[in-house]
Amino acid sequence: MFKGLSISIVVVLLLSYGTFADIGQVEGFSIGAGNVIERVGGAGWAEGGNTVMVAHGQEAYTVGMAAIQEETGVLTQSAGAGGVGGTTAVLQQASANGLQGQVIGSGRAGPREQGQNLTVSLDNIILKAGGIGGAIGAQGFVGGQNQILVTPSGTSANSQFVGAAQFAAVSGGPGSNLLVNNTLDVKMCQDQIVTGGCVPPKPPCDP
Repeated sequence: MFKGLSISIVVVLLLSYGTFADIGQVEGFSIGAGNVIERVGGAGWAEGGNTVMVAHGQEAYTVGMAAIQEETGVLTQSAGAGGVGGTTAVLQQASANGLQGQVIGSGRAGPREQGQNLTVSLDNIILKAGGIGGAIGAQGFVGGQNQILVTPSGTSANSQFVGAAQFAAVSGGPGSNLLVNNTLDVKMCQDQIVTGGCVPPKPPCDP
């Protein structure tokens, strides 16, 4: 059985100076997981799975401004194969990647920018060749990203969420050959840029 997992380093950049300072921050994650179950000849049952959870967030504040962002995700894999004679097998590969960043420029009229990217890829292969038996496999990912920027000129927010799942099963009698191949890919991305600032209205009686 092969299992793989990698989580990227979170990078935080925070620069502060003056009354209205610059704020910049970036965070991301990367998950890669593999699950292989195989039974060949004889009689028996094999099973295995993976579960990975990711959750992190960033907050940055200065006078009159705030930048807040968070990412969460759960990836799961489970599979089983059994029977008598022949071959039953499950091959699963999954990956999930997220990245988001925020920037607030100096001054009331400074630019505000934020963006998010979230991708998910799931591949599920179920095989039964000869003999008697079957195999079953399921995997999925649920995750989301949230961002909020607050300045004297206003508030802006980004949010996106994804839930993806795969399931397959095969079973058969002597001499049967069965194959299921599932592939699922999700790509989500959004950006937000606000430039310029708001000029406070004059009092009604101000010349």
